[in-house]
Amino acid sequence: MFDDLFMSELTILARHGAENASLALSRLMQRKFLITVNEVKTVPIQEVPESLGESDAIAICLFTKVEGDIEGDAILILKENDALNLIEILGGDKNVNIEESIGEMELSMLQETANITISSFMNTFMSYLNKSAIPSSPIYIRDLIGSILSVIIMESAEESDNALLFSTQFECKNKEMEAMFIFLPSPSSLKKLKNGLTNAQ
Repeated sequence: MFDDLFMSELTILARHGAENASLALSRLMQRKFLITVNEVKTVPIQEVPESLGESDAIAICLFTKVEGDIEGDAILILKENDALNLIEILGGDKNVNIEESIGEMELSMLQETANITISSFMNTFMSYLNKSAIPSSPIYIRDLIGSILSVIIMESAEESDNALLFSTQFECKNKEMEAMFIFLPSPSSLKKLKNGLTNAQ
């Protein structure tokens, strides 16, 4: 279903998106912040939990709805320890008890990081395709990875058949944090992506 050309172009654009997100976050933080894309995969939406593994691990999820010419759901997922390291790097309190209630400042930091990251990826894709896509403000969720994905997939399955998985790494102040960016496009939006990326060649 997804040929080599599509996957190659998708990977190239994802890495450009990561570079744009790195620049934006570096300007915001006034220090070098690096985002890299290590792997890009496409899987049927039902196989997303299996692809991520560790369904019993606690994770932080930032969830957005994407509207425009390209529609779908976008999700940034970090394991809890990686999210705490990110909070510390951003200037928040790493010892905040996010199990009970995350602080307003720490929540804002995570949401802004997700907003910049997701928007940078989407803007890069849309600029190439000459389309528009606008993510909503990120919603914060803390739960088991399996539980988070089950709920999102249940809600998205009626509108999405396949998922685009971008395995990413955040790096700042000698700390590395693993994150997964997931985009669940509607079937018509996925068709636009495929046609736009392959027909341009």
